[in-house]
Formats: sequence, C-alpha cells, structure tokens
Amino acid sequence: MLTVMVLGGTFNKESGQEIGRISVEAFGARGDDRKDDSSAIQAAINSSYESEKLPVQLLGKTYILKQGLRLKEGVALEMGMGTKLLVEGDFNVLELERKTSISNGTIEITTPQFQGVVLHVSGKERIWTTERIHIENVTLYNSSGTNRGKGISFTAGTSGEFISFVNVSGVNVSGFNTALHLQTAPPQKEEEHNFVNGNRFVNMTLDDCVVCIHLDSEVTIPNEVSGNMFDNLQIQLTERTDKAVILSGTNNTIEGMIWDASIIEGPLIVVNEQSYGNFIRVNLPKGRLIDKGQGNNFSTLEE
Repeated sequence: MLTVMVLGGTFNKESGQEIGRISVEAFGARGDDRKDDSSAIQAAINSSYESEKLPVQLLGKTYILKQGLRLKEGVALEMGMGTKLLVEGDFNVLELERKTSISNGTIEITTPQFQGVVLHVSGKERIWTTERIHIENVTLYNSSGTNRGKGISFTAGTSGEFISFVNVSGVNVSGFNTALHLQTAPPQKEEEHNFVNGNRFVNMTLDDCVVCIHLDSEVTIPNEVSGNMFDNLQIQLTERTDKAVILSGTNNTIEGMIWDASIIEGPLIVVNEQSYGNFIRVNLPKGRLIDKGQGNNFSTLEE
C-alpha cells in the first residue's frame, strides 16, 4: 500500500482516500461539473457499509444528484459547511437506515415539480434507543419557488413499524409544502402497533413552508404520534404559509417563536379531534389556535 502524508491524515494513493474516511471523489464524484454524482456517492456509502463503516465525507463542493441515495446502516454522511447537494428531479433524496447520521451542508431542490421527501425515515427500520438516527446542522432548501415536497418525513405505515428517540438538531428547512411530517397509518395486523414516539427536534428554523409541522395519527395506539418534543423553534411565516402547526396524537410538546403572523389570516395552529395531552407554547394570541381535541394545554400571549 502506497501512502503519503496529507494535512489532517494519511492518504492512500491506491484507494484514493484518506485513512479513516471515505472520499466520494475516489468513486468518481467530481463536485465541479454538471455531471450526476449520485452513483459515485452511493458507491462510497456502500463501500463504507461493506467494510469498516468509515464516515463518508463530502467537503466544500457542489454535487449533482439526479437519483435518490440510501444511507446504509452504521454509516455517517459528513458534509462541510460549504458543501451542497444540488437535487435535479423528483424522488426521495436520502433514505436513512438505522444507526446513521448526517451533518452539515445544504441539500437544495431545484426542480419545480419536486414532490418527494429530502430526508425520509421509514418505520420499517424499527428505530429504538440502540439504533437511533442523528440529523444535525443541515439546511434543506427548495429554491424552485413552488413550495412542493417535504423536508423531513418520519412514516410508520404497515404493521409493527416504529421510529423513536431520533435526534434532529440545528436543521433549517425552507420553501417546502411541509417542513416536518410525522405520520402513522393503521397497522395491517390487529395485534401490532405503528408509532412515531419520543423523538427530539431542537434549535430548528422552519421558513416559508405551506405547513411547518404536521403530526398525523390517531390519538393513541394502534397508530400514534406521541411524546415528540419540538424545542427552541423559530418559525418564519410567509404569504405562502397556510398553517404553522397541524397536530394529532398525545403528549407532544411544541415550544417556539412564530414570526409575522399578521400576514396570514385565520387560525395558524389546528389541534385535531384525535389529540390529547399535547402542550403548545408560542407567541400567538389564543384566537389564532383551534383545539378540537381533549386535555390539550396551551400557553399563548393572552395568558
């Protein structure tokens, strides 16, 4: 093995990567042209998954994606602050398996017809404390101007699916139809449950989305969205916003600032019939909120 020393580590000239990391350039990604880098980035992820689970790094370039990526179990995707994934097409951009993480950088949607999800977690992964996922300091931006698609989606949809104890922090989501969507469907087998419970979303900015937070479930099992925490939120409304929050489920907490509510008429927060014991603390008058559920608690400007 031929190696040379480089700033920050040892470089293996045979494999084309720094020791201790996976370089997407070693698999053919350029990041400096208009060619599709999807296959090369996926090949780097696959190589990490099949060997030592080394971090896959994309540093300081703009990579073109014309196909979706799957972040395999145990693999971390580490982007530099100046790194951008430029998405051209309509597909789910990144499917996250268990024990994965993604950090830093920007994922930008440029296709006006985009209807997919940027970061999607499926309940089929059966995420729990030892398999949890971490998403940190990423910017998700639909720059097409059409406000379509979703930023982050957690979905438990067939039977025995669940997503719990995922940490999402410091993420900015801008320009989508739905910024955050947590959803469960009735299980196909009566004896099983689907749930999206106990996840944390902290220090996030949700900007220029039609719906900023949507929690969609029954009030409790067999399919529930419950015990999720949204803390230190900054929600920026625009003329394209319809609702800041649409909420079902039990014991979810939402705390944060909502900006420029005066530009939108009518209720900005709707708590549906299938809800109980949720807590919302925001800087809105009580009249901007509709509560159709039971046992929900609110802290507003009038209290």
